[in-house]
Amino acid sequence: MTSSVLRRARLLAAPVGLLLLGWIALASPAAAHASLVSTDPADGEVVATSPDAITLTFTETVRLTDGIELLAGDGTVIPADISGSDAVVTITPTETLADGTYVVGWRVISADSHPVAGGFSFSVGAPSETTVALPTVETPHDVDLVRKTAEATRYGGLLVATGALAFGLLVARPALRRSPVARRRLLRVGFGAAALAVVGAILLVPLTAVWQAGDTLASFGSAVVDSATWTTSTGAAALVLGLALLVGAVTVRRAPELALAAAAVALGSLALVGHTRTYGPVALVLTADLAHVLVAALWLGGLVGLVVVFSAGRDVRAGDLQKAVHRFSAVALGSVAVLTVSGLVLWWRIPQTVTDLPDSSYGWHLLVKVVLVVVVIGVATFNLRHLRRSRTIDARRLRLMAEIEAGILLLVLAVTAGLITQVPRQEPVQAASAERAAITRELDLGEGRTGTLTLTPGAVGTNAAQLEVVADDGTPVSAVEPPGIAVGIEEFELGPFRSTLTEVAPGRYEGSLDLPIPGTWRIEVGVRVDRFERVTDSIDLEVKE
Repeated sequence: MTSSVLRRARLLAAPVGLLLLGWIALASPAAAHASLVSTDPADGEVVATSPDAITLTFTETVRLTDGIELLAGDGTVIPADISGSDAVVTITPTETLADGTYVVGWRVISADSHPVAGGFSFSVGAPSETTVALPTVETPHDVDLVRKTAEATRYGGLLVATGALAFGLLVARPALRRSPVARRRLLRVGFGAAALAVVGAILLVPLTAVWQAGDTLASFGSAVVDSATWTTSTGAAALVLGLALLVGAVTVRRAPELALAAAAVALGSLALVGHTRTYGPVALVLTADLAHVLVAALWLGGLVGLVVVFSAGRDVRAGDLQKAVHRFSAVALGSVAVLTVSGLVLWWRIPQTVTDLPDSSYGWHLLVKVVLVVVVIGVATFNLRHLRRSRTIDARRLRLMAEIEAGILLLVLAVTAGLITQVPRQEPVQAASAERAAITRELDLGEGRTGTLTLTPGAVGTNAAQLEVVADDGTPVSAVEPPGIAVGIEEFELGPFRSTLTEVAPGRYEGSLDLPIPGTWRIEVGVRVDRFERVTDSIDLEVKE
């Protein structure tokens, strides 16, 4: 093994190791994107008497906002206490509801930081003759545009900065060592891109708070001075990105291994928020996402690095330029393969469909991104064939083609900034008139206690879980702590994934389970009936598509 190969391996060891550590730290069980799967009363249901509480059950833990309200049929706001516990939101009216129709409008924040909103109605006694329309909440266009711009700035700046660093240390190091002009220019480009990434990440924190609340840009200043704005996952991602890029900038000249490691950590900050944190199996999806981002940085940053090296003209030796171009062509070829595989994995686990893509904003963003990537792959393939057939390098021509590739990739980034703000797929809400398939199993919880576990719809994907625990005489049994559920599938060595259920009534608990693939799932339920005794029972459940 040559010394140059050993040196490159040593350079890669630190960042790859830190990426793996980040993967282990971030890989925790997660459900699908937050969706409302059931309500009590159900949408459209007519109940005989005023309910003591109205519950909304989501597919994952949600965070409350001020956008939850109970309205009478004439639009009057009904006073109510709002509370949330894990995946269940409870609305408790402070007064008995009179006969008539009521509308619930809701807006919550899912685990991937995306706001989710909607509404449903129910009636007490009999429906009202006239009712207000279900509430709709749309993000103001100016907030949407500015947030997407900040997102694109963060992504683009980070990918260029980290990719240019990798290009300089792993691909064009000999050329840069002998060309002070090219080295200075590449450093300026890298530092400038890093600064843009930090600015975009910082602006994104209050903009996300405004977006989540459904406010206008006029509330941006209030979000900036609100301390709660900066303690969110978006704030944590900005902090990690900023500190990592600062370390990389300080150490790039004297400790390149540490600079590469810092760049890897900065790229990993993108996985702290977004769709990949809320779709499972999380280990697979997160790995694919990190690989997707890493090769995108190598490709885009490498193209920018090539343009910088070409711009140095005669200051770069022809032999060094030729070596850099050939090395980068190998990197680009590998990037296409990894991008394709990781992109297919992400598509399989997130949208999971092709025919429905044109029916949603997320689908259109994804289709445009795929088309642009296919175009840039075509340009790269043309360049690679020309390079292999030519004995000498036409620097001017290659610089032009590199600029074209980089320009298309920047368009891909702009589309991606819009893509990550969209909801990939929405689960249908339970309707009173719809017959929903469900699977019910009995559990033996010892000493005459029986548990009834119901999963709806009892198929692959996110399932609403309901557990009722009763004694022999039919009286409800309340646990001293939230019951726990562990699910796993031995065939594919998945799990156990653990979650807890929330008590919505004495002896009645609700939550959600994500069963991402078909097969025989082992489901274990544990209930602590007193301080000293925790009883468990398990079932094997055959889950189909």
